[in-house]
Amino acid sequence: MPSENPARPAVLMVCDYSLKYLGGAQTAFRRQAEALAGEGVKVVVLAPDADAVASEGITTVSPPRRGTIPVLDLPLLGRARDLEPLVAATIRRHGIGAVVVHSEFALAAAAIDLARQLGIPSMHTVHTFFWRAPAALAPFAPIVARVHSALTGIRSGGRFAGSHPLNNALRTMTLRIAERADVVLSPSKHQATALRDAGAGRVEAFSNVAQPLRVATAPDGGTLRLLWVARFAPEKRVDVALDAMRLVTSRLGGGRVHLDVAGGTHRPVPGVTFHGPVPGERVGELMDAADAALITSLGFDNQPMVALEAFAHGRPVIVSDPVLATEFGDAALGTPTPDAEGLADLIVQLEADRSLLAAPRDAAVDYASERVASAHVARLLELAASV
Repeated sequence: MPSENPARPAVLMVCDYSLKYLGGAQTAFRRQAEALAGEGVKVVVLAPDADAVASEGITTVSPPRRGTIPVLDLPLLGRARDLEPLVAATIRRHGIGAVVVHSEFALAAAAIDLARQLGIPSMHTVHTFFWRAPAALAPFAPIVARVHSALTGIRSGGRFAGSHPLNNALRTMTLRIAERADVVLSPSKHQATALRDAGAGRVEAFSNVAQPLRVATAPDGGTLRLLWVARFAPEKRVDVALDAMRLVTSRLGGGRVHLDVAGGTHRPVPGVTFHGPVPGERVGELMDAADAALITSLGFDNQPMVALEAFAHGRPVIVSDPVLATEFGDAALGTPTPDAEGLADLIVQLEADRSLLAAPRDAAVDYASERVASAHVARLLELAASV
């Protein structure tokens, strides 16, 4: 572990979400904190259950919890104005020189406001601007808007209006936090464009941190093995992967293609193994055994962390979303259509000709190599210094 470099600003990392829950945002947050500390930057993490980040060189501060907001499973920390004394004390005690927030609620709002008052650069990492809720819940949009306003103290600003009322309210939450940060960080180019179009201000496309390269030898023939790793939520569309496997099995018979699913409960789907909840090291083992990873979301994802993990292991991704596929260049294989039939067609093609995976494997390693910790930290500090 490098010693702290006093010439580099201490960084306060802030998140409203519990760090005990390993969703994509929390994984990206933790890897960024570890990358900064690993490069000799003093890091202070301010978040619910901050002590879940137990890496050397990281100081953790956990605000008191007042409960949990149902459905969102969001820790209730109080209003931004109630959190400002804690944020201010943390900034002063640790000599913070830059603030990076990874959420859109009270703690993030307080941190950005304090940073502005103290003349410290603030950056807002947006993990998804593509919030999606069932249209049937649209009548709850006014409640969402009122709760967000009450928690953050933000009562004016831009308003997103490109979807149904509840989606608009959710995306407006993100937009109003983004408007107040000096720099908005979007891990993908397509989300950066959407944020700029919505009026977010200065938006920079800035990738999440890739893991250190752990490139495994490519599987040598035999069964084509695929891996699906994501939250079991409707927007991730695991059923598209399962329906595609049913189609593949009906066309090719059993034993020629196998899908491993990290998470979930067993379902009787031919050629599919459900592993249930698995720790990170087990995901790595499954990735090493796979020929490629599947990402079946459509119109939701920004930069799925599973893609970066796959690339670090030298594995390409098969992507249903044509917009998302463009983010990864040659490291992604886009399906001809975003449905199960399109995914099945591509899988059958790959099973017949494994050489189609060779160039994407090389591109995957290149993609990850350009986004490792040292490059990420250098660019982040450069952005902070530009404010």
